[in-house]
Amino acid sequence: MLLKSDAYDACISYFSENLDIFEGKNNTNEGQLISDIVSDQVVDMLLAFCQQQPQLTSEVRLAVIADGDKLVDDLEQMLGRFWNKSASPEQIEFIEEYFLLLKNSLDSQVPGLPA
Repeated sequence: MLLKSDAYDACISYFSENLDIFEGKNNTNEGQLISDIVSDQVVDMLLAFCQQQPQLTSEVRLAVIADGDKLVDDLEQMLGRFWNKSASPEQIEFIEEYFLLLKNSLDSQVPGLPA
């Protein structure tokens, strides 16, 4: 679903083009870990999506949630050594904005999903 779309590919490309935001910015061990922020954003995105799309079948919802797990895996691979580092305010902002893009991507796929 989400991960098998051109929109997702574009989102991943956008993320990889902005990896420099994570280079050399983890100067502290205080604050939220990048991994925790990503996990929270995935949960928030999926919860919002499912609440906004009550017409979707249970099978579609489960597929979307499974994609959420794969999305976390993709981002963990891309972020590598930064995954368990504390996030800077700039990184938090980027991750939050990125998940807005992903949510828009997911929303754009609703018309093609079985209800």
